[in-house]
Amino acid sequence: MEYITIVGSRSISAQERVKLLILNDAFNSLGFTLRSGGAKGADETVNNFRLVEIFIPWDGYNELHHDGKKIFSLDRLPDQGAAIKKMKEIHPNPSALKQGAQKLHTRNIYQVIGKNGADGQKSCLLVYCADEDIVGNPVGGTRTAVMFAKELGVPTINIRKEELDLQRIVSKMIFTDPKR
Repeated sequence: MEYITIVGSRSISAQERVKLLILNDAFNSLGFTLRSGGAKGADETVNNFRLVEIFIPWDGYNELHHDGKKIFSLDRLPDQGAAIKKMKEIHPNPSALKQGAQKLHTRNIYQVIGKNGADGQKSCLLVYCADEDIVGNPVGGTRTAVMFAKELGVPTINIRKEELDLQRIVSKMIFTDPKR
């Protein structure tokens, strides 16, 4: 099974929502499992698809509950210590995070590596929808997932700034993954 991570801003336009739903439908139809974080906005565009893994920071987040099949609560995932450590390496100011924010950012690590933690299978692509800073990195919580994906060599695409071009997206997946 192969995975694609879908993350982004809680504030997305109707056009961005449609783009994400089109991509999600295409990826799911091709047999990819979509990974996300259960937040409102970009993340929730995966919720109603057949092949999904939704990583939530705590049970009951946005009325989503751990079921061990499609929805996974951070407190029930393996390698939490390693995920917290990685999040703190990536986040520009982890000491400023309150407990809830720390859990939100830590669950972003699992969106890229999956429910088995360090023994999991990383996503082959991360699609996001978010504003970016002056050097092109996403701002907000999306940054953690994107920076971790880049660190692992997972290609990333920001649909907020790039046109929807399925052929280019697929070729980016194929030509950046040495297993293909």
